[in-house]
Amino acid sequence: MQLSMKVTFADGNDKTLTAKFADFVAFERTWNRSVAKFEQELRLTDLAWLAWHSEKRTQNTAMAFDPEWIGTVESVEMAEETTSDSPLEKGQQPG
Repeated sequence: MQLSMKVTFADGNDKTLTAKFADFVAFERTWNRSVAKFEQELRLTDLAWLAWHSEKRTQNTAMAFDPEWIGTVESVEMAEETTSDSPLEKGQQPG
């Protein structure tokens, strides 16, 4: 389970962050909400929190979520997943 997000910072830089299983578990524990309900009630704050937690988990920020880290962010949006079903990219050899 993972979710890629594009974060654009107030300074104009952007970064693609990936929320992983540990981030989703932390989300559920922190907000007492199931990630299974994301499709019905995904909030901007949810995406921002997952992006921040991903940065915190990977030790790329020591800032608190609000107001420090969130104050550096211009936008957070879901990034397109780039996956391929091509058998050659999965290690199979042409035969």
